[in-house]
Amino acid sequence: MDISSLGFRDLTAAIASCGLGIAIAFSHILPSPVYGAEQIRFWYSPAGEFTIYIDDLEKFAKEGKLSKRLGFYLDRLPEQQKAQFREALSTRYNISHVTASQFTYSPIGEILVRRLGRILQITPQQNGFYALRAALILSANSEEGLSILNILKRYPVPIIYLDLPSGLQAYAEFSQLTYKKELAIAAIQQQAIAETKNNQNENKTLTNINDLRRSGKVVWTKEQFSYFQSDRHVHIPVDLYLPQGLNHPAPLIVISHGLASNPDTFQYLSQHLASNGFAVAALEHPKTGSRDFAAFLSGLSNAPQPEEAIQRSQDVKYLLNALEQKVKTDAQWRDRFNPEQVGLIGHSLGGYTVLTLGGAQLNFNQINRECSIPEPNISSFNISKVLQCRFSSSDISNIDLSDPRVKAILAINPLGGSTLLGKEGMQNIRIPTAIFASGDDLFTPAVPEQFFPFVWLTTPQKYLMTFPKGTHFSFLERSDRGVLVVPETVLGEKPEFTHPYAKAFSLAFFQTYLNNHPEFAAYLNNTYIQAIAPSQFPASLTSNFSEEQLRQSLELAP
Repeated sequence: MDISSLGFRDLTAAIASCGLGIAIAFSHILPSPVYGAEQIRFWYSPAGEFTIYIDDLEKFAKEGKLSKRLGFYLDRLPEQQKAQFREALSTRYNISHVTASQFTYSPIGEILVRRLGRILQITPQQNGFYALRAALILSANSEEGLSILNILKRYPVPIIYLDLPSGLQAYAEFSQLTYKKELAIAAIQQQAIAETKNNQNENKTLTNINDLRRSGKVVWTKEQFSYFQSDRHVHIPVDLYLPQGLNHPAPLIVISHGLASNPDTFQYLSQHLASNGFAVAALEHPKTGSRDFAAFLSGLSNAPQPEEAIQRSQDVKYLLNALEQKVKTDAQWRDRFNPEQVGLIGHSLGGYTVLTLGGAQLNFNQINRECSIPEPNISSFNISKVLQCRFSSSDISNIDLSDPRVKAILAINPLGGSTLLGKEGMQNIRIPTAIFASGDDLFTPAVPEQFFPFVWLTTPQKYLMTFPKGTHFSFLERSDRGVLVVPETVLGEKPEFTHPYAKAFSLAFFQTYLNNHPEFAAYLNNTYIQAIAPSQFPASLTSNFSEEQLRQSLELAP
């Protein structure tokens, strides 16, 4: 058996799975240790036990030089794989030790670190949870910063026992999910091309309408507003973008941000829609917004609780109630916008929020199936599933989160479709719905969280925008108030390539289904999307991709 060509390929895959877990856990204290790990030992059946030395890995990561001992494993790997492994070892994640500490002591952080501890063990068969938690915090507090190599160096036992089967299981799951994603995207693109051919005659009208990526001509003002959410007993701040000089009340669009985010991240989209005659209300959700999440990471408050699965939707309902009352009682607000003519935009956890307000129901049969597996038997690093099972643990039975004032919804990289909602839950949506799906989204993977929820929709007005190179952060604006520092490699393409899609599609979508301008439906097809698509960031749009087509594409996966 050629251990050099087989064993280390598997070893690098196992270590890469640890890097994936770290990247996922922290994208979203102590002095130096008395001693750190010197070796990684692993059993490769049937050949026996092998040892990798940490100082050999450090020399390779920093200088690109292979020792004779490390070369025994690495020499047979292609140069590209060597380069990828070196990059994985040395990539630095700009996370403070305080943030690392608070996150690893949070319920979700403990789950993810415990899963990593199944791979990097203290002794054979003993989970490395406590040692790994310490190594993460020590690494983040060091001058070198948080990286896989630094974590290995600061693992507070002389020998790390690598559970190769567990590492390979996690890596295989990730690889299969990646391969399935590529197959699904190829099938979606084929469907989009077929729809393009069918719609060629309809698309002749596009030249008669202005470029929807450009700002409109309506003057708008930004105002601050707050309202009382009685369930939470707090006042919630809102950024209001109000168009001026209209001869009718403006349709209202509410924007719900994701975890640890705030209204700033969609400021560009709020301004664009306001310049085209829409009123926009962007709220900061308590507990899951940047202010409260920063307090949690600083040790000043508790982690977000399971009831957020309910309270986020309630935040929007109370906002609509407050705006409705304001329009009725305040002469300065009267006739400026219509709180009964509402569209919603939500990202990530905000995507879940708008789906529930649009009619999706919590699916308890699905939740029980997906979340009843005992934790020690789980090796997945799908943070989306961790969050969904966490939120599902609250007493949320028999509650309807929908709101009849909502007429159309746009969910960007939504969380919750696979588990909290499932097929039965998604089929309750009856209003026009659009979903943005990103192929390189590590947090809410496209296949389970966007593709399947889309094909489960039964509403005839549905749209799936797919971005093969998109990440979980592609459509956000960089915010100075952000509390999580995301590496550039995870952020993805530059905003000038990504944001125009959100501007053009959201405007056409809400003009058509919220503002009753059917002529804008000419934009809601793949022909227009291809006309504006830059080569750096391709996309496709489909409205007829079926569950059967999706399942057939995934059957090709090994």
